[in-house]
Amino acid sequence: MMMEISGVNKGWIVAVSMMALACCTSLTTVHAFTFGGVAPRSVGLNTRTDSTGSVCPSRVVSSKNKPLWNVPPPSETDVEAVKAGADREAPPASFFELQINCARATRLAMADGYKLLEVEFPPLPANVLELDDVSAYDVAQANVKLAVEFAKNFATSDYGVAILLPDEAELGIMVERTLGGNTKPFPNVQMSSLRVSDPNDDRIFKPELILLNLFGNGSGGSVKPLDGVNMYIILVASAQELPDVEELSQLDPNATIVFYNLKLDVLRGDLG
Repeated sequence: MMMEISGVNKGWIVAVSMMALACCTSLTTVHAFTFGGVAPRSVGLNTRTDSTGSVCPSRVVSSKNKPLWNVPPPSETDVEAVKAGADREAPPASFFELQINCARATRLAMADGYKLLEVEFPPLPANVLELDDVSAYDVAQANVKLAVEFAKNFATSDYGVAILLPDEAELGIMVERTLGGNTKPFPNVQMSSLRVSDPNDDRIFKPELILLNLFGNGSGGSVKPLDGVNMYIILVASAQELPDVEELSQLDPNATIVFYNLKLDVLRGDLG
């Protein structure tokens, strides 16, 4: 099930679910990969945009000369029908359609047995992202809202989803600004952080964590799997937090981890 890309320097191994990529058309790119190994080449599907960089709002419509494709949509268990339907599917005209494509592609990749997935698309319209007064917090807040909607597609009574920010300080800011302080925005969906401090350790200054960060020797036990969580959605993480995500994947190997709009190609460049 894995496709190794050789001939490049050490970094990552990329495994791509072609069925998932075929399904995830237009704006969305979904990658599946594992830690360690060799560096990836760019694999994915890109959107079609107009001259201003905005998403083309075109869609296939029914008429006397144009048949209406993908109605009803093909079953996700029919691989050939899914691929054929994706080839005829127009780019999403809204973030709602985009979320449907993201969730469908992720389900297909999970059905193929992949545990580490990357979902990537612009969290705001192109004309908004180009504004001078759009800050990193605006982009982060948009990603939090989108991640919550994405998580709703998978959360059930026996399948928990956790949206993880890098640390507790970032978690507090995003939850307060975006979700009104609610750390459980939907049943079986919770907000948390990659690193969680010991509730019994009330020290303000923790020198051992500084040494761990400097020498890259793990989190010192700050990264812990969460009870009842089957999927982790990683948000707003930098290259510095990628080792923490790797540690989480080793601690909870049966869980699915989704790297959500992290621009991993940029983070890989930061790693050298």
